[in-house]
Order: sequence, then C-alpha cells, then structure tokens
Amino acid sequence: MMEMHSFKKTPQVVSLLPEKQAEVTAKELFCFLSELCEWSQSCPLVYRGGLDRGKVIYLLFRDFAFSGDDFWQTFGQYFYVMNSRWKLDVFGTAYPSQETVWLTLEEKDGQCYGIQNTVSGKEVDTIHSFCLKIECGSCEEAHILQNLFRSDDWRKGIIVADWKYHQFFEKENIENHWENSCFCYGSLFEEVEPSDYLHALTLEQKVTLWTGFLENGFDYKEFEWLYLRISERAVENRVEWELALHIAMQNLMYTIRVSERGFELYDAQSERKYFNFNSRQYAQMAFLKILFPVNI
Repeated sequence: MMEMHSFKKTPQVVSLLPEKQAEVTAKELFCFLSELCEWSQSCPLVYRGGLDRGKVIYLLFRDFAFSGDDFWQTFGQYFYVMNSRWKLDVFGTAYPSQETVWLTLEEKDGQCYGIQNTVSGKEVDTIHSFCLKIECGSCEEAHILQNLFRSDDWRKGIIVADWKYHQFFEKENIENHWENSCFCYGSLFEEVEPSDYLHALTLEQKVTLWTGFLENGFDYKEFEWLYLRISERAVENRVEWELALHIAMQNLMYTIRVSERGFELYDAQSERKYFNFNSRQYAQMAFLKILFPVNI
C-alpha cells in the first residue's frame, strides 16, 4: 500500500529500545495478534495479496480509532521483535483529512524508531481503522499463516486446523492437541479446557464432524467433549450444533421421521440407520441428545 502514495515523514518519531530475541516463532506472532484483538476489541479480516496471492498477508481491524503514540507504547516491543522475521507495516486513515497514515520501523545508527508517515507530512493524532501488512519469507509460509489466521479463535487463543498443520505447530512452539480428534488444535495459552476447543469450532467444521460420523461412523474425540457438555447442560451455541447436524444430513441426502416415541433415519440409498443411547460411541449419544434433548 505504500506504493500508492508519496509519503512524507511527520514529526512523530518514537524511539524504541527493545532487544531482539535469538529466534522468533509463529507463536509470538499469534500472541501479538491476539493482544491486538483485545486492544482493538475486534477480530481481523484476513486477506492475502500480491502476484499468485504472494507472500503478503493483510489483517484488517475495522471500526476503531487509535493514536500512533499509543500504538508504539503498547506494541513497540512486539513490533520490533516480529520485524526480525516478518516485515510489518501498519496503515490507517487520518480524520478529517482522510489521508492515509503509514506506521513503520526505521533503524539508524544502531537505534530503532517508530515512524509516522502521511501524504501531507503533517502529524496525525487519531488514526481510524488498522490494517496490518505482514510480509512473509515465502509464499508457502504466507499460505499456511493465512489459513491458520482464518482458523483462529482470537478470544481464546485457539487455532483449529487440519492434521497437516501438526508439524508446523510443533516447529513453531505452539502447544497442540490432536489425538483421536478430527482436527488439530493449537493453543497459545495454558490451561485450555476441552470446552474451549468446542467453542472455537466454526459451523463448517461442525458440519465436517457430523458428516464424518454419519457417512463413515467416525467417533471423533470432539463428540466425547460435546456429549459431556450436553450432559452438564453447559454446551455453548447448542443450536449451531443442531444446525450443523441438519446441514450434514441434507448434504448426505438423509431423511428422518421423528415422533414422540422415536425416530427413523434413512440414508441416500433408503437404508435405515440404527442408533442406540447405550452405545459406546459418544457420537451416537450426542446425536440422540441433539434430537431428543428432553426425552433421553
């Protein structure tokens, strides 16, 4: 975005005196972004730009305002450390002039400075919206981070991803759980509960879980977590689980006939499916508790 304007430095220059870490991992980057979410009270929209969708990722935090001084005081250390591995820049809009503001780092004579640049060269007190540009080391890294950013529950610091990202989690020092589960779960914080993993799942991921059970009989670990939460009458967003089950059954062309005393479930080939609450499968018990929350 800096290519779109002729920027001039403003008088606002903040001296930073942090120390670089020997090695920066993606966990530090995710923690930085998590704190940005808390600071802005919003979660980012994630885009990837450049030729062939390239090495650059943009995270857009909408509908909030901040000052450059406040940003550097709060995140100067983080920004400096992250910059040793990823090139970071921040963009926003000045009010009321509507000119673009660019915040970046500049190193000179062994010192590091937070620099504010504007089109007019005039210092801006209040900046609206927050667009973070992250330049990665490769297109492959940008692709991985883009997918994980979009799979992150920023409030809980939990990343829900495919198993193929397990090695990336280990390499980047991100605590993870994946045993017998449909998804691999990365965690930025300690003392994560299974209910936190459940809460981090998107509707689409819940549809995937139900599809795996109905189509292939998979009794994923997530169903154990779900059944226990249902039994405690503490499951969050229960109607979303019901909607996900409904979508999965529609996608598989399942039909269901429900009465006060029972139900009949048929697959796309009109073959009847039988489920029992005395089953050892948590998926079956969770399925029945979703269908009959009062009767069972």
